[in-house]
Amino acid sequence: MGFADPRGVPLTARDSGSIAAFEEALGQILAFAGDPVGALDRLIEEDPSCVQAHLAKAAIYAWSLHPSFVGRAREALAAAEAAGPALDHERRQAAAVKAWLAGRYDEACRQFDAILAEEPRHLTALFFAHQADFFAGRTEALELRPRRTLEALPEDLPGRGFVLGMWAFGLEETARFGEAEEAGRAAVAAAPRDVWAIHAVGHVLEETGRSEEGILWYGEREEDWAGNSYFAVHNAWHLALYHLDREEEGAVLSIYERFLAPGRRSILLNLCDAAALLWRLHLAGLPAGPRWQTLADAFAAKYRPGCHVFDDVHAMLAFVGADRRTEAARLMADLAGIAEGDDERARQLRRAGLPICRAIAAFGQGDWRSTVDLLSGLGEDRRLMTGSHAQRDILELTLI
Repeated sequence: MGFADPRGVPLTARDSGSIAAFEEALGQILAFAGDPVGALDRLIEEDPSCVQAHLAKAAIYAWSLHPSFVGRAREALAAAEAAGPALDHERRQAAAVKAWLAGRYDEACRQFDAILAEEPRHLTALFFAHQADFFAGRTEALELRPRRTLEALPEDLPGRGFVLGMWAFGLEETARFGEAEEAGRAAVAAAPRDVWAIHAVGHVLEETGRSEEGILWYGEREEDWAGNSYFAVHNAWHLALYHLDREEEGAVLSIYERFLAPGRRSILLNLCDAAALLWRLHLAGLPAGPRWQTLADAFAAKYRPGCHVFDDVHAMLAFVGADRRTEAARLMADLAGIAEGDDERARQLRRAGLPICRAIAAFGQGDWRSTVDLLSGLGEDRRLMTGSHAQRDILELTLI
């Protein structure tokens, strides 16, 4: 049966209670907070016909970039298909997740294009399209999609502040720093626990060299970003960068131990943040001690080659940082095989992942000429490492 969410987007559900329950779960998704999968599971138990609940669960797993979650994403997709009749935009969401899991990133983004052209107020589709654009290296879309939704979304409708936070991040990534900061601060004023918006302003402060302001920005809002948020590790990474800019090694290591050090519940993106920070410490001539070995152990346990190029690059950082040449060589061989494919995952590897990983391996062996040649030769393909400008800065830092 068809109902509509508070923004007028039709959803397949049993009754209005299911719509309310999904809206609660969506709020957690948008805020990177709470336990959205648990909320979706409870909704699915009450209303298995709520296709959107199955699809949101599949998307959470798919865009986590965590190898062991791929199977869970596919199970949620199968449950969505078994739930009964679906609306056109719901079928397109399923197609987007399937395409992403198959390494067809462009096709996933095209499916989101079609959904948002028809339903620009579809915040679930927008959120996951934003993540897809980010991990597909589609920088311009990071700004364009949220802007179009803002244009279609009256100011009094729920969720608009989160869209403003997404737009702020897109503005920052397209180097419109003044507009990005203004939008990000407005988003945080509207929703103080919008950790994506907090992070968007944090990016601006990093990119414009305002590390002292960045420390204050995060310090004044620690309760909002460091609490019950599964984005806390990445925001802590940004805070650590400000301290690193100020050569405050003790503060950097304290943040690492509190937030980034690998634990049982760390997902792969958390490990990537840890590797990126330890590599920066290494480049600055600051010893990380046994942390490299602990991190390499965590990658060895949780990482699988070819899940995504962003993971691949950071796994190489961890293995080289820990001087695990056997694991690094095995990873290079595995990636070379995966790069022979014909999907976007393979294309990213060929054009960016393999040269970057070879450069990191060469750096670890003291082969500076090869490191410089490989990284300097990337040109515009460096964006295919994906991640943000701040995350890709590690390439330039390695060259210095």
